[in-house]
Amino acid sequence: EEANELREQLSKLKVSDDIRERIEKEIARYSRMPQMMPESTILRNYLDWVLALPWDKESEDRLDINEAAKILNQDHYGLEKIKERILEFLAVRKLSGSQGGSILCLVGPPGVGKTSLATSIAKAMNRKFVRASLGGVRDEAEIRGHRRTYVGALPGRMIQGMKNAGTKNPVFLLDEIDKLASDYKGDPSSALLELLDPEQNKTFSDHFIELPFDFSEVFWITTANVAGNIPGPLLDRMEIIELGSYSDEEKLMIGKNHLLPKQMEKHGLKKSQLKATDDAIREIINCYTRESGVRNLERCFAQICRKADLILIGEEPPKKIQVTGSNVEEYLGVRKYLPERLPG
Repeated sequence: EEANELREQLSKLKVSDDIRERIEKEIARYSRMPQMMPESTILRNYLDWVLALPWDKESEDRLDINEAAKILNQDHYGLEKIKERILEFLAVRKLSGSQGGSILCLVGPPGVGKTSLATSIAKAMNRKFVRASLGGVRDEAEIRGHRRTYVGALPGRMIQGMKNAGTKNPVFLLDEIDKLASDYKGDPSSALLELLDPEQNKTFSDHFIELPFDFSEVFWITTANVAGNIPGPLLDRMEIIELGSYSDEEKLMIGKNHLLPKQMEKHGLKKSQLKATDDAIREIINCYTRESGVRNLERCFAQICRKADLILIGEEPPKKIQVTGSNVEEYLGVRKYLPERLPG
């Protein structure tokens, strides 16, 4: 019965004749195997993985450039160069129907929005989003999977990501690619070379699946803090896009339009209950954070929201809390940095 169920699942898949034949052989082997054999469980697990992969499922790209630009502008302030690059990619896709075969590498200091930008790109393109963090990964099997003969063997993160996405053309983010490590267990960066090569990734073979899977429809995005730490052969395959530090004015706009509303919603505050003036936000930027990105700025807003919550559930709560440049210290404590003044 189980074998018939598996055959029915296989009949619904659109795969090449060669792959279909190999899966049918494994199903036939499984049907002849006694259920009590340990290998029977291993083979069943393998067949479940193979049949769950999105061999033929694709999500339809949103090729409306204006709509994509609108989504990118809603989610991120500034970053014009990267937005332009995404729109170029969509334009190529629309006119030629091909992927363009490029891998984007977003390089910049922590907190400038590399990971959230990748999420927005997936949203703008109407694709599924998958993220794999590579920080500290030192075992090649994390990328290529384990052979089926090992106890508790699993496919690598790439095949797992594709199964989770449920489509063969997601936006796949490889986070912290500059923090890949290598040791006696192998070099994971070498395993990534095949995946990130547009000429080779049509037939990527995972050690567990042992069938060629097509990764050529995936839109790859990688992130790194320092491009110099990425292994040379990998760097050669990627298109580097630098995300610099934000200026104070950019931080002000990001804080006012994105971070503060997000934290207020998180802390149950309405617009009518809390207001931070531009002077207050500038004071926080200059005297409490001093960073390339906006991570600490968001933490400061969270602290202000917590204090506001405490005031609003007090005995005599005010109708509205106003945070200004002169009373920021009441919410965040003593300034951490003094404003720089030019001598003379």
